[in-house]
Amino acid sequence: MGAGSSSEHEIGGVRVFKVTPGSPAAEAGLEVFFDFILAINGTKLEPGEQSVFAAKIQESENGAAKLTVYSTRANGTREVTVMPRKWAGSGLLGATVRYDVVDAAENHGIRVLEVFPNSPAAHAGLVPFQDYLLGTPQRVFHDIDELVDV
Repeated sequence: MGAGSSSEHEIGGVRVFKVTPGSPAAEAGLEVFFDFILAINGTKLEPGEQSVFAAKIQESENGAAKLTVYSTRANGTREVTVMPRKWAGSGLLGATVRYDVVDAAENHGIRVLEVFPNSPAAHAGLVPFQDYLLGTPQRVFHDIDELVDV
């Protein structure tokens, strides 16, 4: 294998880091942390081309933008239509995004399987089989042992 062979199979795109409730991104069902936007309106997103994504969103204002989205949680792609527009919040999408590469070795969260009544998890509003624990402001959780250490 050549030195560049691993990059030939990398999946990269604009990663969704924040979605504001009630925003066009929320309406489209974009999922924080797990979703990577690989293409917009048929244009594949490459490293260093986040400005291409922003330009395509602006071109689609008050219309529809077709996104190809890869989900690390579902381990698959889906087509999503978002309607970029001015809304009550900032930006046309209401999302914080940044180009990133999917790291297959990275643990993509610890899935919550059970919540005991009156526990700190219950008081925090965690929902079994729906919520994931990603980390703290100081660290990302790679396995359950790191959660126990906190």
